[in-house]
Amino acid sequence: GPLGASLRQARESLEVWVKQKVQQQIERAVDALPGLAKRGLEDADMPRWVSRGKDRTVDAMWPDIKEEIMWEVSVVIDKAPPPAEEELRGPDCFRAFVRYHLYPYDRTIWGKMRDPFFWLFKIIPLIPLFGVNPAFFAFVFVIIDKGDEFQLVQFILNFKGTAFISQGVIRALIGFTNFIFCVTARADDSEHDCERSGPGTHGNLWPATAGFVAQVVLVWAAFVLLRCAEGKGRAKLKGAVSADAKRPAHGGYIVYFLWYDLCIAALCSGLIAYTISTRPGFSYSDWTVQHVVFAAQVLYGLLSMPFFIFTLPFLQRLLTHSLPTAYDRRGVCRAPVRPSSPKAEPPPPKDVMSEDEMNDLLAKFKSVLPIAP
Repeated sequence: GPLGASLRQARESLEVWVKQKVQQQIERAVDALPGLAKRGLEDADMPRWVSRGKDRTVDAMWPDIKEEIMWEVSVVIDKAPPPAEEELRGPDCFRAFVRYHLYPYDRTIWGKMRDPFFWLFKIIPLIPLFGVNPAFFAFVFVIIDKGDEFQLVQFILNFKGTAFISQGVIRALIGFTNFIFCVTARADDSEHDCERSGPGTHGNLWPATAGFVAQVVLVWAAFVLLRCAEGKGRAKLKGAVSADAKRPAHGGYIVYFLWYDLCIAALCSGLIAYTISTRPGFSYSDWTVQHVVFAAQVLYGLLSMPFFIFTLPFLQRLLTHSLPTAYDRRGVCRAPVRPSSPKAEPPPPKDVMSEDEMNDLLAKFKSVLPIAP
């Protein structure tokens, strides 16, 4: 009746008021943490310039740290119930299969290592043939849920991270080995066959160029889609408290690294273009151009190393402000869960004292107390 509705409204208003007061008190306590951190890290023997650098580092990092702390506080005091299972619909069976084996939501790293598809999806992008890595991640880009913020961020970081290994480190070793065999191994000061067997002379130039362009296009396409993505790993709030008012743009600081990546790509492209301009007839099939293209690929891969900063678990969340997501067997993007551990059977009840122990105890009592045998 009217009385019951009034009571429910009063209870809801009281609940909102209490939650807001709790959030305000916790926020006041959290605001005191930077000063405590500065004092805790201070040392009487510390040089002043180091002390000032320490304080500036704390001040620079604190807004992002506070943002994550207050979000967790909001979830604890105002979390809304999760959506019903039947409301979540997955894609077709092929994408669902690939999604789950790429990023399963209910497996730890040890569970993933028991899956042969996990190793397959890890090894393919590390193949140092130029074009394999971009082709694999073009396939992944089609497969993943591009409406989720974390999946797009993870795509960019995994793409650039494996490029550092496969196109930077591994191809640098291959190029060094090729150079050793075409120059040093022949031990001839006047002759070498690097124009035929040197770095970059094997294979066609156009697939390498297409792979190079695909790297830039795919990561920027993922970043553009970030503008419209949502954080499906974030819990929903009932609305009593607000935690998203000061939330930074999707992807956090990753945009600065993407501009850095674009500048590096332009630098490597300019190096190739300059080399072609110095060849007779602007011939791009000259062996010198092939060497420079190979060197530009390696340089571009090695300069992707700063993206590894984002792969550290704590820093990734702090710098991108995206919460992890993965896929269930239906291919639905959702927050990860801890895998259920099999329940161990309870051990059978154990007697407090065995019969032999009881007899020994009685014998000791008889030897101490004046009891007739």
